[in-house]
Amino acid sequence: MKQYNIAVVAGDGIGPDVTHEALKVLDAVASIHGFSTKKTVYPFGTQHWLDHGQKDEMIFPQAAFEEVKQHHAIYLGAIGDPRAPVGKIEYGIIAKMRFELDLYINLRPVRLYDERLCPLKGKGPADIDMVFVRENTEGAYTGTFGFAHKGLPIEVASQVMTYTRHGVERAIRYAFDAARARNKQKKVTLIDKANA
Repeated sequence: MKQYNIAVVAGDGIGPDVTHEALKVLDAVASIHGFSTKKTVYPFGTQHWLDHGQKDEMIFPQAAFEEVKQHHAIYLGAIGDPRAPVGKIEYGIIAKMRFELDLYINLRPVRLYDERLCPLKGKGPADIDMVFVRENTEGAYTGTFGFAHKGLPIEVASQVMTYTRHGVERAIRYAFDAARARNKQKKVTLIDKANA
């Protein structure tokens, strides 16, 4: 029986509760499909950071990160807590994983299972079955930003969204490959999410 090593970072707020329940689902899937998991729980999130003196290196210590990289997968819960500055813990955990592991695709499948749960009138399960493929390591995530005239009435903030040919091409290729693999209508649509 194949065993998969899973690193679990349950995170903040409802993260630990949701993760606990989601791991029950993983166990059920494992029993149905004949594999097992060995889970290693890591305590990283806002509470860990607060408990360890609010030091940046304690958000996701490099030694632990190197250990996590040896796992087959990482199960990540919700990250973010108002007790920490906005983005502090998120950048230290989520962005660290995205950039250092080159997790360039953010894959979001959307499927309607019951017509009664759909806010769109007259739409059923046959109408709503799609996969969103988002680029996860470029654009607004690159952190190219700055201020001019900070603190003055004419203060200006800017954020440059940078996309490389390499980054765009691999995301588009992923989307087309995913469309080809589906047994549905093989169609790719490019959309923009301006508030990301």
